[in-house]
Amino acid sequence: MARILILWNQIDDDVYEHYRRDGRRAPDWDPSLEVEPWETVEEEMVLIQRALEGGGHTVKIVNVRDQFHTMLGALDNEKPDVVMNLVEFFRDDPEQEHHVPAVFELLGLSYTGNRPLSLSLCQKKPQAKALLHAAGVPVPRGITVDANHPVPDDHGLRFPLIVKPAYDDASGGIDSGSVVHDRNSLDNRVAQLLRENRMTALVEEYIDGREIHCAILGDKALPLYEMEFKGGVDDHGRELPRIITYRAKWDPYSRDHHAVEGKCPVEDLEPEIVERIQTVALAAYTALGCRDYARVDMRLDTATGECFVLEVNPNPDLADSCAFAASAAASGLSYDQMICAIVNLAVERINAPVPAQAGFDLLLREYQAKKKQQKS
Repeated sequence: MARILILWNQIDDDVYEHYRRDGRRAPDWDPSLEVEPWETVEEEMVLIQRALEGGGHTVKIVNVRDQFHTMLGALDNEKPDVVMNLVEFFRDDPEQEHHVPAVFELLGLSYTGNRPLSLSLCQKKPQAKALLHAAGVPVPRGITVDANHPVPDDHGLRFPLIVKPAYDDASGGIDSGSVVHDRNSLDNRVAQLLRENRMTALVEEYIDGREIHCAILGDKALPLYEMEFKGGVDDHGRELPRIITYRAKWDPYSRDHHAVEGKCPVEDLEPEIVERIQTVALAAYTALGCRDYARVDMRLDTATGECFVLEVNPNPDLADSCAFAASAAASGLSYDQMICAIVNLAVERINAPVPAQAGFDLLLREYQAKKKQQKS
C-alpha cells in the first residue's frame, strides 16, 4: 500500500456551508421544491480520504490555501508515494491549474490525473477544438472573437449560435442569454462577454439535441450520463435554452438548476449509438493526451444521430453526487473502488521505466552500442 498526499486548494468560505447554516430548504420562487443537500469541498476531501484508507493506504490531506510554500512544505514533510492532485486553481486563476502537476513532475513525484499539457489544452477551448478536429473528432463549427477581431460579416456559421468564454470552465460565463438566433443578438452577446469576462469569445453552432456525458477511467469508457432538460423560464421570464448554464451547475436555488436533471445509465439509446458516443469520447481523450480519468461532454444531434464533442474535462469533480461517480456506479464500482482505482493508476507509475527519448539520447545510445560492438 502507498502513502498518499491529497492536495486541494480553498481560501474562501464554502458557500454551501452558508446555505446549510441559513436553513433554506427550498428556492424562494417555488417553496414546494426541495433543494438537495450538497457536500462542501472539505467534506468531499474527507470522503476521498476514507475511501483510500479503506483501500489500505496511508493518507494525509493538506489544503494549500493558495500558498506555494505550503504545498512544497507538505511534499517535503510527508514524502508521499503518490500525490492525489485535486488543486483546480491557484491565486484565483484557473490557468494556473496546469502549473501544479508540473511541480510534481520536476520533483519526480507520481500523481493522479492529467499532465500539465492536457490540463492547459482543455482549458483553452479553441486550441482543444482545433486538435480534436485535426484528429477527426466531430466538434461544432465555430470562430473566436476578441476586441481586435470582431465577428466578420460573413462568419459562415448557421444560427442558432452559442457564445461562451474561450478560456473558462465549469460553465463560467454561460447563462440563458448565451444562445442567440440572429445577428443583432450575436453582436450584443459578444460585446457583453468581452466586457464582463474580459477574454476571447468562442462562437459556435448550437447543436440542438441531447446532452450526453461520457466518463473515462483509465482507458475504459463508463456508462453514459445524460443531462435532461425540463424547460422553464429564468428570473427575467426568458425561456431557458437546452444548455448547462453556470447556475444550473452550481446554484441549487436557481430556476436553471431545477430545469436540468441528471440520469444514469441512459437506457433508451440503441447499443450502436452508445458505442459510437463512447468511441468518439475515447478518441477525444486520446487526442488531447489525457490519462487516468476525464469526462467528455457531448451533444447527440437527434435529427442526424451525430455526436459532437463540446469539451473535455480533465480531472472532473469526484464528489459522490456528480456525474463521474454516477457513471462509475453504473459500471459496478462503488465510490471507494472508483477513488482507489484512480490512485492505483498513479501507484503503478511509481517505478515505471521512463520512455527513451530521441535527440541526443538516441545518439548517445547509438554511440555506446557501437563501442560495445567494437570491444566484443
